[in-house]
Amino acid sequence: MSSVKKVLVVPKQQSGKKLQQLRLPHPSTAVLSSFYADIQAEVILEAATVNMKGKRSWLGDLCVICDGSASLLTPIDPLFIYLGLLTKFTSAGEDKWKFVDISALALDKHEQMDVASLGLLLEMKRVLSLALETLCEVKEITADTKMVRIDSEKVLGWLRRKCDPARFPESLKSMIPKDMADDAVQRAKSREMALLVAEYLPEYWVEKIFTELSVHDSECGLEQRVKAVAFDSPDSYALGVATPSTIASKVEKPKTAKEKQLEKAAKKSKPITSFFQKKT
Repeated sequence: MSSVKKVLVVPKQQSGKKLQQLRLPHPSTAVLSSFYADIQAEVILEAATVNMKGKRSWLGDLCVICDGSASLLTPIDPLFIYLGLLTKFTSAGEDKWKFVDISALALDKHEQMDVASLGLLLEMKRVLSLALETLCEVKEITADTKMVRIDSEKVLGWLRRKCDPARFPESLKSMIPKDMADDAVQRAKSREMALLVAEYLPEYWVEKIFTELSVHDSECGLEQRVKAVAFDSPDSYALGVATPSTIASKVEKPKTAKEKQLEKAAKKSKPITSFFQKKT
């Protein structure tokens, strides 16, 4: 495995915490990708690369990092990851779903997926509970065994809420022409929200939500938008190398009045050798 160092840009909330690297399929492409998890806070970050290789370098601690690229770690709604997994493992044919034991997902390797990463994902109990409540039909067999499958109505309801024009981000308002009628503005906002959400959906659900919102793929260029982002491969750098340091920087304590007085007196004092005359 490569031991080449790379630069990570991490949200402030996670900058001083130990992040665990996860090897999970990206919910849109199903390609094995690199994620980072703050297990305690139950936050998952995706890693996307700004490619500057061959164009610049970084100065590190007593070293030069030749690859000038940087990986941006940004929060991702973990329900997108669960939707991708559950769509794959509970599918029983076209628009049909079968029950599976949710805890069994981490018992065996599924194609290229990492068992340890699936186990850590399932350990985030609050996220798991929210995923089952929001996306699934659940049959509780025992206290420790839950059989689950996709509930299409729940998923579509969740996606409609995600695409609500009221959630339209301020940063994208410049994309909406000011001279549009109110109903056209709402449709345009809904379409842009659908495009944002679709970048994290399996193809099956992209078609469903586009149909719901009357969005046509030919007018939105979704394929080009997805290709414009390069998500990090789990093998693009060594485990631990890219993990933000858990050692907090040492903060200098303010000096007491007595310490300041001693420091001031020390500056005025003479070295002991000044009391002895030099031999001639």
